[in-house]
Amino acid sequence: MKSSNLLLLVVSLAFVSLASSGTLKPDGNGTEKAGSCPYDPYRCFREDPRQCLSDQDCLNEKKCCFYFCGFKCVQPQQTDDTD
Repeated sequence: MKSSNLLLLVVSLAFVSLASSGTLKPDGNGTEKAGSCPYDPYRCFREDPRQCLSDQDCLNEKKCCFYFCGFKCVQPQQTDDTD
């Protein structure tokens, strides 16, 4: 296999992996819960174990957000819908 074909294969696999990694964090209906994740100004040297994978894993209105060095269920910030 030529190196250019191998590179194309690796890039394609990386793209598919990123696209299917759950970055949209859908709830059971395929949409995110209302609100946005709170701002997290902290830089982490080590990531904590995940407490959730998506909004669906969180009770009530809480969202699954990267916050204080790991994915956790947190109260969302209200979004301004006056645009």
